[in-house]
Formats: sequence, C-alpha cells, structure tokens
Amino acid sequence: MVTQPTRLTRDDAIALLEHYFRRVDGKDMDGLMAILTEDCRFRIETDQLDHIGRDVGVRAMFERLFGRYATIWHGNFSWVFDAEAQRIACQLDVINTEPSGREHHKHNASFYHLKDGKIAFAGIYMSGTNALV
Repeated sequence: MVTQPTRLTRDDAIALLEHYFRRVDGKDMDGLMAILTEDCRFRIETDQLDHIGRDVGVRAMFERLFGRYATIWHGNFSWVFDAEAQRIACQLDVINTEPSGREHHKHNASFYHLKDGKIAFAGIYMSGTNALV
C-alpha cells in the first residue's frame, strides 16, 4: 500500500513554522531537527550561501547561531501560504542579542517548501549582517 504524503492546511503550516521559530528562539536543537527533512537545505539568498543536510550543514549553521547570541527572537509574522505547492512565506522581525547585550534588529523575508509535514527548504532574505554563516 502506498501512503499519501502529508499535506498541511494553512493553519497547520503556520503552526509548523511558529513551532520552528519557537525552537530556534529557545535554542532547542533536538526539537528543531525533528521538524526538518533529512535532506533539507537552507539558502541565505542575500549572501548566496547554502547549508545542506539536516544533520551536517543545517545543524552546524544553528550551532554557530546558538553559540553566537545570548538570545534570539522572531516575531511580528505576516504569512502567505500556497496549499497546492505546500509552500509558505513570511515577513518577520528578528532580534539577536550578543552576550554583551548588543542587539541586532532585522526585518527578514523567508520562503519555505514543506514535504510530508516538515521543512525541506528555507530561502532566507535577511537585512543587515548575516547571522546564519
């Protein structure tokens, strides 16, 4: 028997992405990795930089991010969802705070491809200095 791929509704897709951002803000690596496909790719479009593979490139990217900032915050989301393509986009604000207390404020746009209820691709356009190097 062939199983059908998981297709998310708009509300489910938004809930998945809000869960993703809570995992990032909470520096919850295990929770974060659980909602990414094994072959996921994060592309920082503004720097033409790719992080490939959940357990290698993407994990290393988040390890560096979590180590660099004392706190991370994402919010003020505005969502657009394409149910047929299983893609979701958002505009959002980001505040990354260094251990010294210095804050980096960003206004970003991100585009996500979903596969079987997980994040398979993220294309990120980021204002200011790239925090995901």
